[in-house]
Amino acid sequence: MKKHAIVLLIGVLCLGVIGDAGAAKPKKLWEDAAGDADAGQGLGSVPGGWDLTSGTIVKKGANLEFTVTHADMPPFGSGPEMSRFLWNFTVGGTPFRLTVKSFDIGKPDVVGGQTSDRLGRVDSSGHFRLEGECVTDATLPLQRVNCPPLEYLEGTFDPGAMSFTVIVPLKAIKAKVGSVIGPGAEQICTICWVSHVAERSLNTTIIDSAAQTGSYKVPKK
Repeated sequence: MKKHAIVLLIGVLCLGVIGDAGAAKPKKLWEDAAGDADAGQGLGSVPGGWDLTSGTIVKKGANLEFTVTHADMPPFGSGPEMSRFLWNFTVGGTPFRLTVKSFDIGKPDVVGGQTSDRLGRVDSSGHFRLEGECVTDATLPLQRVNCPPLEYLEGTFDPGAMSFTVIVPLKAIKAKVGSVIGPGAEQICTICWVSHVAERSLNTTIIDSAAQTGSYKVPKK
């Protein structure tokens, strides 16, 4: 009986090792030096500011997980909406943008063409949004960048690991096996934390920025 139990235990351990070996590993698409965030924006008491260090993507099931790590990041649930994170990327050449906030209150930018779908919405555990192709409006004295919201995503902030993860369904960005996630065009920034007021981010208030130097090809598994 003991012999059978030992054989069974060894089999379970072997399966665990095989499972771990076959697990998908995140691919790092960009890095940024620690300690270069601009703390002079008057946005809070976080030492060093919203300090980006790296960004990765990994496929899990029918989703892509975008994870952004920091040397220093805004406190989870901090508000009211002092800053937002932006990541512009492409899927087979089609542009998309992720917008992330640690706290968000629904106030759609009607002037910018956003609908009222966020009216009354409060995201105290983090706000994760997928946006479509951005359009620059220079008709007003203050240049605007409008990126239409496509979908509200699931995501999590992990203050202990100084990171957050955004779950992006493959179907939301029309990605399939072999699709390439590449760098996006600069819209305020390509990748950055930026301060904002009333849904408006200004390129003069970038706290920390990075550039995507790698690409990710969607694998079969």
